[in-house]
Amino acid sequence: MDFSNYDFSRYVDVDAASYYVSFVSLAFLVEALILLWIGKLIRDLITPFDDNKELTTKDNKALATSYIGYLVGQGIIILGVLQGPSTDFVDDLIGVAIWSLVGMVLLNVAVWLNDKFLLTKFNSEKEIIEDRNVGTGAVQCGSYIGTAFLIRAVVSSEGSHDSLAADIFGTLLFFVVGQIGFILFSKIYQQVAKYDVHAEIEKDNVAAGVSFGMTLAAVGILMSKTIYRTPSLVAFAVWFVTGLALLIMTRFIVDKLILPGHKLDNEIAEDRNWGAALIEGGAAVIVAFMLNASFA
Repeated sequence: MDFSNYDFSRYVDVDAASYYVSFVSLAFLVEALILLWIGKLIRDLITPFDDNKELTTKDNKALATSYIGYLVGQGIIILGVLQGPSTDFVDDLIGVAIWSLVGMVLLNVAVWLNDKFLLTKFNSEKEIIEDRNVGTGAVQCGSYIGTAFLIRAVVSSEGSHDSLAADIFGTLLFFVVGQIGFILFSKIYQQVAKYDVHAEIEKDNVAAGVSFGMTLAAVGILMSKTIYRTPSLVAFAVWFVTGLALLIMTRFIVDKLILPGHKLDNEIAEDRNWGAALIEGGAAVIVAFMLNASFA
């Protein structure tokens, strides 16, 4: 083997190493941590219960399941803003702060809307705080994460228009369209499932909540695709219909190929097998990522 022309110096590249000890990068990390803390304060202001008391003193696993979705959702949004357009250090710090906070506010609004229009047959807060319904917590967790992917796609393009007004309009437009997408999907999912999704979740069926929640996350991942690429509502509608059809097909594939000999609906509704629900939801998330990559 001939190594005479091989560049071994790249293995000791000092310039590459200096990238990871950058003051600028450290400043953005500190800002991100502060924003996560502010996001917690925002949630504390709008919730009528004490998160700390529920999570520690009362060991409320349902709230913990929901809360981790909120934390991950915050991180997804902040990451999207950090990866957005860059100008100079100070402007970038200000832009990250403003658009991250906008994203967090939208995240809380979205989950409130989802509670009203996705789980319409019962009170989510009561289920989580009083009944400690982990299934409802799982739905909220998936809703937070799916919505965060959608918001990330919206706010990560901040500064790409000619004016702040155009940025705000685009953000609100696709936020509303995305929420409509979640509501439409919830109606379709109820028709595809051979059991009453709402009734099973209300009966503390964790499997039903996990299945629905993870699929909501997959839908959010799927919808974010076209927002990154184009502001066309027509493209969004076409991709939503196409992607959703392929995502629903995944459920049947899991039923027939991954869990042969067992009906997925029976495993979830009758056996309350949250392991099978994890497989279904995980497959949906994987397929959403693969669909987005396939139609790059």
